[in-house]
Amino acid sequence: MKKKYMTLLGACGLAAVLGATSYAAGGIEKIEAYLNPDIKITLDNEAWTAKDGEGKALAPVIIDGTSYVPAKAVVEAMGGQVQWNNDTKTIAITSVPAKETPVTPPQSGETDRDKQIAQKIAEIKEKLKPGLTREEVAAKLQVKLEDATDNGDVENGSDSFSKVAYFKEAGYERPEGTPDHVIDYEGLNNKKVGANLFIGWKNDKLHFYSISYVNPADKKVHLFVVGLDGTSDDSPATN
Repeated sequence: MKKKYMTLLGACGLAAVLGATSYAAGGIEKIEAYLNPDIKITLDNEAWTAKDGEGKALAPVIIDGTSYVPAKAVVEAMGGQVQWNNDTKTIAITSVPAKETPVTPPQSGETDRDKQIAQKIAEIKEKLKPGLTREEVAAKLQVKLEDATDNGDVENGSDSFSKVAYFKEAGYERPEGTPDHVIDYEGLNNKKVGANLFIGWKNDKLHFYSISYVNPADKKVHLFVVGLDGTSDDSPATN
């Protein structure tokens, strides 16, 4: 991972690591630079936009024909940290080991389908974070988000909702009249669908999400929920 960071920083430069790091420091030279918001950036083959600490988009900078991006935003997006030591005028970059998508340990009586569902759920948990935009979520999950309804019952501050059904049998539709936020016990228990993802949005950013599925360990429908405060819970659901 360290080699990966060094290659990245060698290409991008350290000019924009911390934004306004310390303009009063010695050795500062005036240069001519241009912002180019039309340049697109991908991170691990996914569309990505560099942002500052307040969430404002940062455009790449062009200096003498070379493109520079803010290293701080890039490093943190890849799991590392960047700190500025004003006393020693040092930019400290710390990398972390590359994270692999966690694999759920095999359960008793688990089938190949159960393993695929568990792997997909682990992938969703790994990739979804509060604050992601719709476009970022769709790109990370590589799925089309369907509009969902809450039937006026979900009181959590979300202003719109989306859903994704994984491992759904062709032609299957949830029981008529069942709101999208209500667990589809019939479909899950009869293996018509493997897992249902329900997402709440606020101002077009991920506000909360839940995943309903059948746990092969106890053969019961479980509900994994990431709450509004970022905490999560995974427990048997009550019908």
